Amino acid sequence: MDLSRTRVVLREREVIDVADLALRFVVEHGGGYAKTAALVLPPFVAASVLVSRAEGWVAGWLFALFTATFAGAPFTVLASRLVFEDDVRVLSAIGVAARATWRLFRLRVATFWLGNALIPIGVGIWFLTASLFVVEVTVLERAAPRAAIARSRRIAGRESGVALMALLLLTLLHVTVVLAADVAGRTVISAIFESRPPAPMWTDGWSALSLLGFWLFVPYAATARFFYYLDVRTRSEGWDIQTRFTALASRALPEARSAA
Repeated sequence: MDLSRTRVVLREREVIDVADLALRFVVEHGGGYAKTAALVLPPFVAASVLVSRAEGWVAGWLFALFTATFAGAPFTVLASRLVFEDDVRVLSAIGVAARATWRLFRLRVATFWLGNALIPIGVGIWFLTASLFVVEVTVLERAAPRAAIARSRRIAGRESGVALMALLLLTLLHVTVVLAADVAGRTVISAIFESRPPAPMWTDGWSALSLLGFWLFVPYAATARFFYYLDVRTRSEGWDIQTRFTALASRALPEARSAA
């Protein structure tokens, strides 16, 4: 990351302001996000629908939750490059995420196992908060799974209140989008296309429309989490100050060379 070329002002923001910034960022760079989504999301949507039909709604949602990390990683890379680089290529961002697949898989197995083990003893929320930035650390900092969990815990621990509120807000928004996609999708099918809509998700525990809503939220969720990662690091490491000094240094170096 070249901190001297950031397109987003790195300063402390409220939790809701970061969510708004992420939304505006996704809309502003909609072309890149749309291309990435078209290449990345369809296999995950299809696979989650097939698992739900074959094994039931519990297996379908567990599959979606487990694999959302892999679907979101390309958008994490894309967001980081759009913030810090000029020439951003969608296939390159997907390639970076793909090369981290094995580390992400090991990380996902570890966090899934630890999360399920800790929930019964009442520290599941703490673990989810502590591991909020494991994908960013794994993909962007290229950390191994164990190091990524420890690093995420240290980053989130510096601003645990912000990390917790970010986790709760993103979870609430994700659930809201899933429900809205189911309701709105059935309304559109019935009213506009005059066709019989599928059964609502609360009938069978899932629906293709609700799963579609789940996956369509993943690009935004990955982007928002990346901006929370930046926000927490800004609060704890003063990235805004570092950026200014780096920018000054980058401008001063050519001037010094020309003067010599």
